[in-house]
Amino acid sequence: MKTLKESNVKTGDIHTEKLTITSAHIQKFADFSGDFNPVHFDDEAARAQGFKGRIAHGMVAASHFSKIFANEFPGAGTIYLSQTFKFHAPVYVDDVLTYRLEVIAQKEGKPIFTVKTEAFGADDTLRISGEALIRAAR
Repeated sequence: MKTLKESNVKTGDIHTEKLTITSAHIQKFADFSGDFNPVHFDDEAARAQGFKGRIAHGMVAASHFSKIFANEFPGAGTIYLSQTFKFHAPVYVDDVLTYRLEVIAQKEGKPIFTVKTEAFGADDTLRISGEALIRAAR
């Protein structure tokens, strides 16, 4: 476990990270959330809804932002205060996403930051966008 240390994140900082969304991610999320929508588990059901195959839950892909904040950028001790998401395109099983986070503002005198959050597919298609408000470790 990482120890808490004061964050030195600042406006303009950018962090990128890649993750492959797997069947295991989808299954674990469904087991936890209870969301067993057939579009996540059956290619035919997904195709019947206009997709090329089964898709990941939007929140499976979006939840990786939480992991990044807690472990990498800014790191241990970071607390989510709010988050918005817009889902632009589906995420399919075994898609490789590139997560891009950019600090766009800081509350004056406080370790509270607004962070632009985006995830792109391997083809550079924007899959998820949003904005997070976080409190970094002090």
